Amino acid sequence: MASRLVSVSVAMGVGLLVLARYFIADAQLDAVVNQLLSIASVVAAFALFLGLANLARFHLDRVRAHSSQRLYSAILLAALAATVTLGLIGGGPNAPWMQLVFNSVLFPLQAALYALLAFFILTATYRAFRVRNVESALFVIFALVVLLGQTPAGALLWEELPAIKDWVFDVPVLAGTRGILIGVSLGTLATGIRVLFGVDRPYVEETGRDTHGHLS
Repeated sequence: MASRLVSVSVAMGVGLLVLARYFIADAQLDAVVNQLLSIASVVAAFALFLGLANLARFHLDRVRAHSSQRLYSAILLAALAATVTLGLIGGGPNAPWMQLVFNSVLFPLQAALYALLAFFILTATYRAFRVRNVESALFVIFALVVLLGQTPAGALLWEELPAIKDWVFDVPVLAGTRGILIGVSLGTLATGIRVLFGVDRPYVEETGRDTHGHLS
């Protein structure tokens, strides 16, 4: 319980200090916050190495256990070892060998994933375009108007389609986007306040709860 109280107090104090920097103009406060941010960067770097070690351990265990997915784990470990070795020997991420890895392996894989995403979007669009009620009918109508308004053929069918498309983007779409952004901002603010005041404690490991919902 004492260690949990210390971790919550430290998190609240650091969070309030960093937050106060945006409202109070003080050189000493800026220096303290910059030092805290530097410490956080170091901790994040160590967390990255721990995540890498955990990933390697997980896939090594899978290979040793002769899992059905051990081939993929072996490929991942080999690629990881080769990339790290090239990065250490070649002189960092800007070295020619590392650039070759990025241009010949990573970028084609990203292009392939985005190509697959297009098929998922197509199937989702087909399911969404099935008219079942008034709301789905309005969705289909607006979608068709936007799609036709984006193409030269739409202006040939009806010269007002591009103007209607612009109105859809400028009024209902923009209003909905702003509403979503406001909701996300309020949710982020509420989550930050809950973390700052110790209501939510993602940095504390919960060992369990009793029948009344209290931490054990």
